[in-house]
Amino acid sequence: MQGYETVVVLQPNVTETEQKDLLEKFSGVVKTHGGKVVGAATWGRRKLGYTVGKHDYGIYHLLYLDRTPASLKELDTQLRHNESVILWQSVAVNDVQKEMADFERLKTEGTLTPQTPEI
Repeated sequence: MQGYETVVVLQPNVTETEQKDLLEKFSGVVKTHGGKVVGAATWGRRKLGYTVGKHDYGIYHLLYLDRTPASLKELDTQLRHNESVILWQSVAVNDVQKEMADFERLKTEGTLTPQTPEI
């Protein structure tokens, strides 16, 4: 099934409860505009490749969406206007199920283990 893979990076000071609420809000936006969230995963707190708005760390979330352009456009708008979101990127994928399986495989191999902050 064709779809989209969206990576959302939240500010590092966002609590788990706030993260859950934000992800539910984003999922609701997708559903309201005719789309469907096929899967979701959390990478956790990781060091950013470069400083973004005084942030060196971010909390990474991954969303897999079905192929509904209207819902992706509205999700993009919501992400752009949310102050808790540092970065996001969406890419089209040919097989959402395969991408999800590949991500889980890498996660179980330990390649995607969360990074701990440097103290």
